[in-house]
Amino acid sequence: MDCRDAQFYLRMRRQVADELGADVTAPLDQHLATCPACAADARAIGSFDRAVGRAMMNVPVPAGLRGKLVAHVASKRGEALRRRVYQYAAMATAALLLIGIGAGIISNTRPTLDVSSLVERNGELSANKQESTERWLAAQNLPDRLPLPFDYGLLTYRGHETVQGRDVPVLVFRSRTDGGFAAVYVFSHDSGFNLKNVPEVSSSHARAQVLVKQGPRGNVTYLFVHTGGPSGLESFLLANRDGSVAGA
Repeated sequence: MDCRDAQFYLRMRRQVADELGADVTAPLDQHLATCPACAADARAIGSFDRAVGRAMMNVPVPAGLRGKLVAHVASKRGEALRRRVYQYAAMATAALLLIGIGAGIISNTRPTLDVSSLVERNGELSANKQESTERWLAAQNLPDRLPLPFDYGLLTYRGHETVQGRDVPVLVFRSRTDGGFAAVYVFSHDSGFNLKNVPEVSSSHARAQVLVKQGPRGNVTYLFVHTGGPSGLESFLLANRDGSVAGA
């Protein structure tokens, strides 16, 4: 720190000593320890301030003045405090209002949950699985009958699944005994997939089988993904009284 800065901070320290941080006071004290001229100015300033302070302390205070001064200061502080409280209250009210408006806007732009349609759709699936599924398939320009006689009493899901970025109709059946499943994916000829020579794949837990049928609008490819098991797809199909597969 040079003498010019030291003189500046010496005068600031007289007014706002508490606001000068250590990054200022430490270099200032180091400069005063090595600069006789600035040190003399600092001593002179200190002596003057102490003399003024003593003189002010020796001035007699008129009777009642101290109480009036204290009351005046308390009143000013009370007014400032009340203004601050009012400001905070106004800010809080404005914030709550904005939150309320925002919530109202978001609420008004969000769709209302149609619970009735969900109940109706799932009720229809439970009560009349085969007929409702046939109507559902026909509505998507697909053959209304599956190429194998699946037991619709085992149907647990009917809808769409995203496959490689495209929505594909799918039916899911559950096994009667072992908790296995069979998912039937239905690909129309214009589904956007290359359906030539779709491979059949097996793993230790599941197997994929392919069946292509002629539909009213072109070939339809059925992909059966099911748990292996000794009976394969047969455990999900309707059975005749003699145990043979219906329609086989």
